[in-house]
Amino acid sequence: MRLPLRVVLWIYIAFNLAQTAVLVFAPEVIDRAYLGGEMTPTRRFQWYAVAGYHVLIIAVTVIAMGLERAADRRRIVVVNALMYLLWDAASQLAYWGGAIGMATSDLLVNSGVSIAGGTALLVVAWRDRDAEAAPAR
Repeated sequence: MRLPLRVVLWIYIAFNLAQTAVLVFAPEVIDRAYLGGEMTPTRRFQWYAVAGYHVLIIAVTVIAMGLERAADRRRIVVVNALMYLLWDAASQLAYWGGAIGMATSDLLVNSGVSIAGGTALLVVAWRDRDAEAAPAR
């Protein structure tokens, strides 16, 4: 995998690491946009469980970067991108944002971050190709 693509994925890993830290140590920062009310132990645990998803994404991304074949890396990166685009961003825009009464600005920022992340992953997958063998002389 070429260095610029690795850099994008390392930035993505750093983003997920930051998300994990916030969700574990200060979930109220994220929870505020979702209008959840008092931060009970149950709510704190739910955000902790979401942090576990980000830990999994970090691990899967590191594993994908270590795969030898670009086709294998692309499969993992595309699935990850589609999760951000279809599961996270699209479901918030189509249903969840309105269902929970999320402020439009919060909804656009949150779904926009997911759209940007998913799009960046699709670009990585599109650009990732196996290195060409040197021509024989």
